[in-house]
Amino acid sequence: MPNIDDLAGALVRPLQLLRSRPHNTMDRLSAYDGLGRDELFPAPNRLPRLRSRRRWSLPGFDNEDLFFASLHEPIEPLFAKHYHARSRRYQTVYARRIHPRGTEGRPRLLYIHGYMQPETIVEELTLLSGMARSLDMEIIHLQPPYHGRRTPRSSAYGGERFWSADVVRSLEAMRQTLLDARTLLSIMLDESPAPVGVAGISLGGAFSAILACLEPRFDFAAPFIAHMDMGALLRDAPVLSAMRKDLVAFGWTPREFGEFFTRIGWDELLPVIPKERILLFAAEKDRFFDAEVLRRMWRRWGEPAIYWYPTTHMGFIPHMPRAIIRLREFVRALPDH
Repeated sequence: MPNIDDLAGALVRPLQLLRSRPHNTMDRLSAYDGLGRDELFPAPNRLPRLRSRRRWSLPGFDNEDLFFASLHEPIEPLFAKHYHARSRRYQTVYARRIHPRGTEGRPRLLYIHGYMQPETIVEELTLLSGMARSLDMEIIHLQPPYHGRRTPRSSAYGGERFWSADVVRSLEAMRQTLLDARTLLSIMLDESPAPVGVAGISLGGAFSAILACLEPRFDFAAPFIAHMDMGALLRDAPVLSAMRKDLVAFGWTPREFGEFFTRIGWDELLPVIPKERILLFAAEKDRFFDAEVLRRMWRRWGEPAIYWYPTTHMGFIPHMPRAIIRLREFVRALPDH
């Protein structure tokens, strides 16, 4: 019987046939060699102007759109020229604030979703609103580049250009996601001194883990079913088969892709928030984020709290309600909460 993770890969394969042809940017990756952590992953250097727009209101909830200019500055010169020549779709950060009434002063959550997640109104009214109510906290949901309203009109699907064999663009998308999240954190802390945690699922979980290694202002971090090994993710994830195929055509293997991230210092990242404020969720039969790779990260991080589920990556979805309750209990037990 096929693994549900493999089935997910098979379902997206026809869609990926419509992908645009990626550029081979291997010969431009030297632009990232020798850079310090603060150059590769800069903190926001200012507070951009925040705009908001009311979306809907339900009994007990308010919802609004937040948008602001991304502070991202690409490193690689040719991509930087392309980035600044494009429309504001690339350069504007969108987020959704879901605010349960009566949670003023409570901890808040910056949430990052997974790769290719469609961000439908159904998700907003069920998963996100249910999460906000169960956690009893405001959630601000960040849209990463090339997803949601940040998807280029020429893309066949959301996220198409986030992860592709155009490695320069993929790395810049990751750098931009991290900076956009840290900028959003600055905005949230400017609005209120109430603590802010970060959580995400799948690729969003990977970003939550990376942010726990870059941003000491987060009060807590909860990566769901994710590790930080980008080479292993490319090797394993069924939904990245098109990217693997294109990279092989360019002469690169997943191992070499992972070695590039090692070369720029990715593997040296360790949490900058106490391990007591980190909660990991993992799937024992995960075909996207390998369980043994995640165990190695967990040991390297000093063995923070972790919950294991006897399921696959996609099979984790039915476990989300219980996992959210565990996250709520974890946050409430933190000092000063």
